[in-house]
Amino acid sequence: MRLIITIIILLTYLHSESGILKIEWPKVNLQQQKPSLPYPNILTKRIKDTKLPVYIPSQFAYDKNMVVVADENFYTISFILKGATVMVSGDRTFQEDFSNQKSTFQKMMKKSNSVEFMQEEESGIRNANFNRYGANYELQVECKEPKKDKRCTQKDFIEKLYRQLILVGGKK
Repeated sequence: MRLIITIIILLTYLHSESGILKIEWPKVNLQQQKPSLPYPNILTKRIKDTKLPVYIPSQFAYDKNMVVVADENFYTISFILKGATVMVSGDRTFQEDFSNQKSTFQKMMKKSNSVEFMQEEESGIRNANFNRYGANYELQVECKEPKKDKRCTQKDFIEKLYRQLILVGGKK
């Protein structure tokens, strides 16, 4: 249910007054990035038109049961685990431009961390929010039993998934 709500929210953002962020594609040696096996069709077909780097945790790269929702400016990929769901999403949209340097908002802003790990208190969902190459990303773990499942009570699982992110597609 949360996946559907997340997708609806993302689509709503895309149809509101927004802009598109410029993507600074990573400089990589494509020979080193080629997978030894082709990724599942569900992944490659759905992300082929996505205009931002698409990242997923390497341990799920060949999961044929993944759920992929993608468009030109965003993607959401979910992996169903026993007792939990892992979701990674990326988008290159923004809502407002605060160009007035003297605004109250500008004074409150500060440089953000490269990655921010959070836990939603009520639901027990663990998040990792980060920005790469001009795109916004979120990695999320939701557990059926968030107060008992170590994947949601401890930071280790989400941090490990974050360290395992690999570039699997997108187009310039």
